[in-house]
Formats: sequence, C-alpha cells, structure tokens
Amino acid sequence: MNDIRLIHGDCLQVMKTFADEKFDAVVTDPPYGIDGGRGNINRRRGKGNYSRAFTDTPEYIKTVVVPIVELLRKLCGCVVLTPGNKNFCLYPQPDSFGCFYQPASVGLQVFGNCDAQPIFYYGKNATKKNMGKSCSFQLTERPEDTGHPCTKPLKIWMRLLESVTLPGMTILDPFMGSGTTGVACVKMGRNFIGIEIDPHYFAIAKRRIKEAQAQPRLM
Repeated sequence: MNDIRLIHGDCLQVMKTFADEKFDAVVTDPPYGIDGGRGNINRRRGKGNYSRAFTDTPEYIKTVVVPIVELLRKLCGCVVLTPGNKNFCLYPQPDSFGCFYQPASVGLQVFGNCDAQPIFYYGKNATKKNMGKSCSFQLTERPEDTGHPCTKPLKIWMRLLESVTLPGMTILDPFMGSGTTGVACVKMGRNFIGIEIDPHYFAIAKRRIKEAQAQPRLM
C-alpha cells in the first residue's frame, strides 16, 4: 500500500521543517485570489471563501502563495500548479505552460467566455520524459460535490498527475483542499503528502482519501 501523510497546518510553517523530507513532485491547486467571486455560480458555490483562516485576495496571492511557490521550487525539481485566471501574472514565469480547455464553459470575461484554466510547470518533468507529453487537457467533466468551492474533477487531475509522475513517486500538495490530489495518488499508486490549513476541508480530504484506499487501485 502506498504511503499517505496528511498534515493539518499552515503549509509555509510545515515546509520549513521539511529539510529531510523527500518528495518527487508538487502537484497543487492554490487559492485563486478572487475575493469571493462574482456572478450567480460563484456566489452559489462560495468561490473564494475557502476558509476563515485567510482572505482570498490578490494581496494574499502576492504575499503568501507566491513565496510558498518559490520555496517549493527550491525544495523540488518539479512543481505543477493551477494558478487560476485572475492572478496568474503574479506568479513566477513558468518553464512550460498549458491549460485545461473547457469548450462548454459559460463563465464570462470581458472579451468572451472563460474557456481555459492555466497550468504552470516549473523545473523538469519528474518522469524525465517530455516527448509526446501533453501540457494541455480538454476538460468536460464536472467536479464532485465535495463541499469545497473549487474542487478539480478527479479524472482530469489524474491525467495531469500521470503526465508528470510515475507509480511509486511521492507527491506533495501543500494546498490540499478537499484532497483530490491525494485521492488520485491512492488510485494511481503514488505516495502522498498533503497539507491543509482549514480543519473543515482537512476532514473532507481525510474522509475522501480513506474511502479511496478502501477501493481497488486503478494502476
């Protein structure tokens, strides 16, 4: 059985203790800095209202999330993240980029539908292969209703994970949320370290990952 570690705490403080911790890749979906969002869909889902532990603003992305990303790049040679659309320019320039293309998206931007979500890649592919690897993916499935406002669909997250990691590798998600990266790791034979600051979402992640462990592994 693959090794799973779930840590409830502030990822920046936790990672400062990671001097001897070994992981092969970071795959994560950080906060988006959308400050509550706009529109009926965002209000209904509570987008941006991740936690009482912080305010999801562009300033939070700039002063907290980006320094965490910089630290991750020093700790690990492969960092993959989805920065959201609103504040991706605040992040360090990626070494490669792609997107989740959503042809059926109804979210609006000034010039038209918001039909893509960026993916930033830093360092080198942990699989040591890039030939034939797609940096972008078409997203047509809906995310599971986990109780978290910004859960990524499991199947597309598994495709991303498969493109940058191999079975037996250890994957870190410092913004674990409802645990989708952990569930994907369980199903695909990866080890996992997940960190989440919000106790409510930490409990959701713990439950989802435990349920995944009780099911047959896919790979």
